[in-house]
Amino acid sequence: MKNKENYYCEDMPDRNFSVDIGLSKIWELGTNFKEHWHEHLQVFYFINGKGFLRCNTKSFNIIQGDVIIINSRDLHYLESLNNDLRFYLIRIDLPFLFSDQVDLCQTKYLSPLSENLILFKNLIRNDDEIVRCIKTIIKEYNKKEIGYELAVKANLYNLVVLLIRNYIDKFVTKRQLAFKINNDERFYKVFEFVHSNFNKKISTLNLSNIAHVSPYYFCRIFKQITGKTTTEYINEVRLKKSIELLKNSNMNITEVAINCGFNDVNYFSRLFKKKYGVSPTKFIY
Repeated sequence: MKNKENYYCEDMPDRNFSVDIGLSKIWELGTNFKEHWHEHLQVFYFINGKGFLRCNTKSFNIIQGDVIIINSRDLHYLESLNNDLRFYLIRIDLPFLFSDQVDLCQTKYLSPLSENLILFKNLIRNDDEIVRCIKTIIKEYNKKEIGYELAVKANLYNLVVLLIRNYIDKFVTKRQLAFKINNDERFYKVFEFVHSNFNKKISTLNLSNIAHVSPYYFCRIFKQITGKTTTEYINEVRLKKSIELLKNSNMNITEVAINCGFNDVNYFSRLFKKKYGVSPTKFIY
């Protein structure tokens, strides 16, 4: 059963052509989307700016020219670290690459990929061949000249080949996948609780009860899923909310800190400057 709060599903524009490509708006400092996952494969191609991306337990500082692969069911989060982050996003429904007649390509590569049994590395940097392939896909999709569907699909096959040859992270058994899905479903409820109650006191015991596990097991699995302790994660959510208030409200720094769950404004200011490189006061002005 999917947790609807963290599961994201947007229909493809054309149900007969299960690929979607879009260019983002310019993201300002602090612009972000909350953690979520989906079943399709995503390819980010960053054309400008700097950003921070977390995918499961791994964190990356993104720069211009980077490519990020988001596997199916990868819990991921993206935030802009300056005022001009921009990227292309390619969404691929992998069964779109299947043949009507099952063949070796499908059974050996495409089916395991669509079933999440082959996982790619997330960060691709300084790979000209990958970037050329992605640019060709984007160009064909946007120009939509006669036969563009064939060109896009052909280059998607080429992209999959390049990823399989150079960027496989690991192979997963069906048992391991089932274990991951079970933990994911439990902990997505925790993430949503934190996002909905960030301005209140949140204890590890409270969160472990939501996940229906012991506090010890909760802390261990939470760190495996997010790469962070509960305190680090909660503070990160609060800092993201503080950005919204600093941009869109008339609150002063103390009011923002309190409304985001920080009882100590100095502690809030230190965390804010450590994450964003400027103090909350300088961010406002």
